[in-house]
Amino acid sequence: MAHTITADCIGCTACVKVCPVDAITGVNKELHHINPALCIDCGACTYVCPEECIENPQGVRPERIKKRTDWPKPEVIEELCTGCNFCVDICPFDCLELDDRAFGGIARLVDPKACVGCAMCEEVCAKNAIIVKGNRAAAVRNPRLASSFSYAG
Repeated sequence: MAHTITADCIGCTACVKVCPVDAITGVNKELHHINPALCIDCGACTYVCPEECIENPQGVRPERIKKRTDWPKPEVIEELCTGCNFCVDICPFDCLELDDRAFGGIARLVDPKACVGCAMCEEVCAKNAIIVKGNRAAAVRNPRLASSFSYAG
């Protein structure tokens, strides 16, 4: 199931800007739509909607999270990170990168302001080295992400 936008949408485009998979379309000041085939149910769109008109798959309209610093963010468990780079590659907003340690390095959140808490990094991590705390949508469970990388799952 996917998030949906109700008729209360004012077409502000805030949701379009934060959607990590470009699942939301619409013209300024008109009702927007979420493509259910693309939506990964991360909930990022609900964080920014000023009208709180986006429903989650359970039909609930989550409250807007006004302070971006309160949005869910990934935490890397260094002992588990192998430096595979999958999380860095999948992040749609270039929020993660590997540090300069020896072979592989460790993933780091380098741009927390750009992070929308979509949890794509958590989902693609085969070593469970990334946890997105506070993500209302829980972990992203999208088989297309898992199939994008050879050993993710």
